Amino acid sequence: MLLQPKHPMKNYHILNGDGIFEAWKHQNYEGEPIIFREMLVEGESMTELWTHRFFEKRKHFFLTNYGVTFEEYNNLSGVELQKMNQLINASSITLWFENDLFCYINLMATLHYLYQINNSEIEIWLVMGEGTKGLGEYSKEAFGQLYHQKIKLDKDDLYFASKFWEFYTNADLDNFVTYIKRSPKFLPLLNEVMSTYLEQFPQKESGVNKLERRVLKFLNDEPLTENKLIGKLLRRQKYEGFGDMQYEKILKLMSINLIEKAENNLLVLSSEGRNVLRGLQKFDDEQWPYQFYGGAMRTEYYYDQEKSFLIERN
Repeated sequence: MLLQPKHPMKNYHILNGDGIFEAWKHQNYEGEPIIFREMLVEGESMTELWTHRFFEKRKHFFLTNYGVTFEEYNNLSGVELQKMNQLINASSITLWFENDLFCYINLMATLHYLYQINNSEIEIWLVMGEGTKGLGEYSKEAFGQLYHQKIKLDKDDLYFASKFWEFYTNADLDNFVTYIKRSPKFLPLLNEVMSTYLEQFPQKESGVNKLERRVLKFLNDEPLTENKLIGKLLRRQKYEGFGDMQYEKILKLMSINLIEKAENNLLVLSSEGRNVLRGLQKFDDEQWPYQFYGGAMRTEYYYDQEKSFLIERN
């Protein structure tokens, strides 16, 4: 149990990204905002949060994968996330998140931390939109209505999220896959959204995952510039919640051997990409740099689409 120093109690609003913050700040709600500028859906995660070790690991991930310097990470993400340690003094916390994989992983991390605080005096509320509609897509009036429809979370909800986070970060995938099927009342879409997490792992037959296969299909239909391809991927996604940044990284990886640049900056399939798409060749993803999804390494598992389950590789 974390010690609770005696300080004036505050209201906090945790907002998953700047888009939600921009909509939120026009509402004049009482309380201090914390902008959650992270994407714990990607890269190796750990159970402990907002510690020196946590920030060091995340800074190295962003530097290696996105060229974000330590100083840039500190200024954008670190400064905001360090405010999470102030939540021990909160009287109420309102969480603003969306129904997609990107948001759910950040949300579960936050709820795990709040469970650790173990302060029943703090009121915790959750604001979410309908279906896959982003909070930034609502009008000012409709956005305000979402706040009045917020859900109060209890200790059982926090416990559920905390166990989720432990399974996710410790790569306890047998328990994790079973657990996500128990969609709780406060997250009725959990099973559907987290199926998208499982689909990040490649299928045994092809060696590529669902998104990578989608890229191959799009480029098999027609050559595309990177911007147009990313636009198509953004429009096609349902529960991923990814942005340009994630898709740029996926295309960069695939450019190693599955796709290539032709004339006029058009992306096309490589010969290996064509063979993989046609089922003539299995892709070996061990040629790529290590990729972690939570605590699980991509190259250690295959996704069984029929059973919606992960199979450990031999």
